[in-house]
Parts: sequence; structure tokens; C-alpha cells
Amino acid sequence: MYSTILKSFALLCSLGFYGDSIEITFYGGVQEVGRSSVFLNNNNKNLLLDCGIKLGEKTEYPLFEDEDLKKIQNIFITHAHLDHSGYLPHIYARGFHPNIYATKPTRDLLGVLLSDYRKIHKEEHFTQKHVDQVLQSIKIVEPQDGLQQPFNCNLYNAGHVLGSQMIKINESGGITYTGDICMRKTRVLDPCERNISSKTLIIENTYGSKDGIIPSFKESYSKLVNLINKTLKDGGFVLIPSFAVGRAQEILLALDDYMRSGQLQESKIYVEGMINKSMRIYRHNAIYANDDIKRRILMSEDDPFKSKYFHQSRSKDRKDVLSEPCIVVSTSGMLSGGPVLFYLQKLASDPKSTLIFAGYQGEGTLGKKILDGERLVQIDEQQIDIKMKVDNIRISGHADYNELLQFIKGVKGLEKVFLVHGENTSLKDELEKKYEVIIPSPRETFNV
Repeated sequence: MYSTILKSFALLCSLGFYGDSIEITFYGGVQEVGRSSVFLNNNNKNLLLDCGIKLGEKTEYPLFEDEDLKKIQNIFITHAHLDHSGYLPHIYARGFHPNIYATKPTRDLLGVLLSDYRKIHKEEHFTQKHVDQVLQSIKIVEPQDGLQQPFNCNLYNAGHVLGSQMIKINESGGITYTGDICMRKTRVLDPCERNISSKTLIIENTYGSKDGIIPSFKESYSKLVNLINKTLKDGGFVLIPSFAVGRAQEILLALDDYMRSGQLQESKIYVEGMINKSMRIYRHNAIYANDDIKRRILMSEDDPFKSKYFHQSRSKDRKDVLSEPCIVVSTSGMLSGGPVLFYLQKLASDPKSTLIFAGYQGEGTLGKKILDGERLVQIDEQQIDIKMKVDNIRISGHADYNELLQFIKGVKGLEKVFLVHGENTSLKDELEKKYEVIIPSPRETFNV
């Protein structure tokens, strides 16, 4: 079955982009973080790269009209995060049924994230039926096979979350779209591939400003361990909001490592929300993880996804979790819904407890408001006075300012750079010394 699917993907790429130039239209993900959607069109053959939403006080969608959606025949999803995939069920609800291509971990994780998105945000524009239609329509692409001829699309490891891939279309001198990339080896993943060849690069710049320098993992985790140890020693609880895919796995495996080594005080780690399902998917797709994870699973009984420290609440009211000081890692990462809001309401008034952010907080989200200093906030129409400590640990699955420069300067034959998936950037000034650099506007079209 996979061979048939791969041939279909090869045909899609090899037939879709012959001609003098390719039209690139940006329907989202420009001058913002969220709703990534880049449309490539050539001779009535086309490919949409990602199809995301932007979560905040109000969910924002890509700027598609029905006439735009009618044109889209094929979609490639770089990874499962909703800012790159969340609009897929909306397309099916609007009556359109394009082909969708993704790696197996991306497909599996989408099943969790899209269903959770519908429930938590009480999404009324689509139903579970449309989520199921999306999942049934996805054609699995294996990265290693995508690198073979006669395919005209190469896939490269992006290092961001399990199954994440960059994609290169080998026409017009090469057009490479990175999605989100990480250039550091993590506990689960190898870093993104580098030194590729491409005339045009469409690259994320989430941390593209000069103050977007991310500390080393060692420095960030040292701060995390110290914060947790102090909070537990004082008799408080630790609450860590986390994205279900990527960040949660890295944090949980780190906490397990530090507890086993004795650097972190032993306590129960309660894993809440969609994180548990995501952990199982990571375990079942461990072949896509780095060699360290594969060795631990295949060559020993040391399964990193099944730590003795990981627990789930056994009671509906979660009284067992709150019976003694512990660590709670829960969705959602920006406090936009999920079990984390229950724990925040229960723990907010306790000055001994600590709320630790460990991920990007989008503008307009509750997480961003608290991180920026607001202490009287609304949760479920109830005003909450936050007296617990609030701190921030910079642990990222994205490349930072210096790493983005390294990646871009390592692309062979590069002439044109589109900067996307970022709100502010200092990269443009630095890159313009050598390349044509474009920060596109919504719905703007370019010929490459």
C-alpha cells in the first residue's frame, strides 16, 4: 500500500511544478505566529504547504475564500501542531476534499490534536465527522522514500516534533519550505538537517529578533530543577502548562532523568490532558526518534515514555492530585483550555506554589497576559487572583536568532529568502547583505 501512496506523491511532485515560474501566495503565517498556509501554483498544478489556525482570544483562520479553496488539489503538512494543521477540518466542512500528505507520526498526532481542538474550543464550524474525513484522506509519506528519484520533492528532518519535515520542490532552482525547525539535539529528536541546496527559502523566524537568543538546554533545565526543588521544599505545587506534542515529551523525559539522577526531589508527576495520548503515539512511532530513544526502547527495558514517576489522576474531582505537593504537566500550553485551567483555579491563591511557563505564549492568550504581569484574570467567567509564583523557562523546539542565521547561510545556491511565522524580526537587516529578503503580507503573491 505504501508504494502506491509514494508513487502518488511522486506523481504529485514530478508533474505539478514544470514551467517557467511558480506562484507563491501567503494565506497566513506572515508577520505573525500562527495559521501558516503557503500556496504554490504552476500550470494549474498546485500544493498547499501547511494549513493552520491562530489560537488566541479569538481563533483566526487563513485568509481563504471559496474560490481559493477550489484551486487547492494537494496539501502537505509539515507537522501536527495546530498552527500548521488546524484548518484542515474546516476545509472539509466547507465541502472541499483535497489530497493530504504527511508522515505517519504527523497523521497519528493530528487525530489527537484536531479532536481536542474541537472539544476544548467548542468549535462549531466543523464536526468530528470532518476530523475523521481528514484523517482518512491523509496519504502517508515516508521521509526516506521521499528523498529518492523520480520524486521531485525531497523531505528533510526538521527536528521540531516527531515526524516533522521540511519540504523542497525541485523546480525553479529549488523552493524549500522549512515549517518549524530546531537545530539542537533534544532528548527525543535529532536536530534538523542542514546544508541543503535551494535557490528560494521560505523559513520560520519565531525567534528572529536579536533578543531571541534561547539559552542552552543545560541552563534552562538547571533553572527548572531549582524552581521545582524550592517549590516542593516549601510545600507547594508546581504547575507546568504544556503543548501536548513536542514540549510535553521533552519536559517529562527531562524531569524523569533529573529525578533518577537525584538532582530533582522525587515526587509524583501528574500528566494531564491530551499529553497521555500523545505520549503513546510517540512510543508507537519511536522509529522516528533519535538513536538514544530507540536504544532505550529496543535494547533494554528502560522505556522513557513509561516512567515510574508519571501518574494520572484516579478521581474525577482530581482530589488525589492535590492531596500532597507534586508536579502537574498539563495542556494547554497557552492556558487556552484543558485541565490546566482547573489546576490554575485551585492553586492560584497559594503563594507557595509556582506556575512555570515553558513554551511560546501567543498574543492575546491567557498565558501571555499572566506572563506579562496580569494577576486578576477571568477563567470560566470567574475572576481569579493569582498569588502563586509565576516564572518562565525558555525551552524551545524552534531555532533561535543565531541558529536561523547559521541555517540560512548554510543553504547552497540561495538567492531569495521569505521570512514567515514571526511577529518581529531583526533577521532581514542582517540577511539583506547577501540575499533578497522578503517579509510578505497576507494574500500577497510572488513569482519565483
